[in-house]
Amino acid sequence: MQDLLCFANDRFQPVLESGVSLQDLGVLRGYGIFDFLRVSEGVPLFLDDHLDRFFYSADVMGLEVKKSRHALTMIVHHLIKENKLKNSGIRLLLTGGDSVDGYQLGEPNLVVVQQQITPPADSINHAGFVLASYAYQRQLSEVKTTDYLMAIWLQPWMKKKQADDILYHHNGMVNECPRSNVFIVTQQNQLVTPAENMLKGITRKNIIKISNAIGMKVVERNILLEEIKLAKEVFITSSTKRIVPISQLDETLYPPCTPNSVTWKLFDLLCEHERQYIHAEKD
Repeated sequence: MQDLLCFANDRFQPVLESGVSLQDLGVLRGYGIFDFLRVSEGVPLFLDDHLDRFFYSADVMGLEVKKSRHALTMIVHHLIKENKLKNSGIRLLLTGGDSVDGYQLGEPNLVVVQQQITPPADSINHAGFVLASYAYQRQLSEVKTTDYLMAIWLQPWMKKKQADDILYHHNGMVNECPRSNVFIVTQQNQLVTPAENMLKGITRKNIIKISNAIGMKVVERNILLEEIKLAKEVFITSSTKRIVPISQLDETLYPPCTPNSVTWKLFDLLCEHERQYIHAEKD
């Protein structure tokens, strides 16, 4: 395996030589935050937006980021230059640090790692995903924490359901998927996404921006689980997936995604938005 360069323990070093103390709260208690972004054509996509969320998550969790935004940007670009990966992702991780008693916060540990990933396709997934709904509300849902306990624990259950992903809901309201945001197109052709009790993704932010630019205002509000089952279209969004249409939720089937679908049109617009961003960053 290629020993890639990472940033850990306040210096650049090979991944295989880096490590986190067993006294770190990230190991002992799962206390930490992270953010993840794609790198396309050597450009870290929407880096400023990801850094905004990273610093916000750190602040909510009481973790001080000892590096400035500029320093983190330079670290990201250095890893991209040195590792020379064609398709990759950057993970910024901040843990609770070494604890004196396994409970109190210590000095936060910052790790920045680049990894090879399979990029999302440039054409929409015609088949779409099957979702299985599950009643659950993440703790501190507005924060991108390292806590994915429920999502991982539910993997065998999800496979038994023959689903591709899980849709969380709480008190009858739709929240999110473990790693994706949710949008619906109502029978009145209104584009809607949950407003609270979920992580506000960067792709979600871009979809809202793109939709508003073409005159299709996105409504951010609560969505009933029963309402999503009556929607004309449902799709999920994330940095690694872009947009994926939903073909089925539990027993509810949705019409196939076609070039006339809102989902399809937004996918094409998102791809163009990415290309424009990359072009602007390279100039």
